[in-house]
Amino acid sequence: MSTRAPRNDFDEFVRRQQVSSTVAEIDWEKERDEWLDYLNLLYKRVEAFLTTYTSSGQIVLEYRNVKLNEENIGSYIARKMVLRIGRQEVSLVPVGTLLIGCKGRVDIVGPAGKARVLLVDSDASGLAALVHVSVGTGGKIPVFAEPASRTIKWAWRIVTRPPERRFVEITQERLFDLIMEVANG
Repeated sequence: MSTRAPRNDFDEFVRRQQVSSTVAEIDWEKERDEWLDYLNLLYKRVEAFLTTYTSSGQIVLEYRNVKLNEENIGSYIARKMVLRIGRQEVSLVPVGTLLIGCKGRVDIVGPAGKARVLLVDSDASGLAALVHVSVGTGGKIPVFAEPASRTIKWAWRIVTRPPERRFVEITQERLFDLIMEVANG
């Protein structure tokens, strides 16, 4: 086996690396701050759904800091929401923003399990809509068509259980069902 790659393969490799290095710079601080803003919007929505129970003391809601560490962004502090319902504790735990196909993820964790909430394109119907695969043939790199330019409207969605993995809007009823599910209620 030869230890040298044919020159034209190496030339192609070098060319591809040059193209990828000219991609526009990303403002990682802005990405982090935007993610934290969306996280706070999710928490405000959950607080609004639970107002009847928190105002009567039936549910105690508190926030705890968690340290997240993401590539390019680095370490930062986010808040997780903790709901104490009697002896049960259910937490909304932020996972991060640099994930494939979405702008953020929060896990809803209880003693009986975990559920996912994703910050996704509001037009996406499920996980399959988030990832697109292109395959090159004959050693050629696939040519990517530029996607139609449109502004993405981000929305928090509950991810249903397998096998479907659909996205459903977060309503008060669905949130209550999810809390009961992870708390074994």
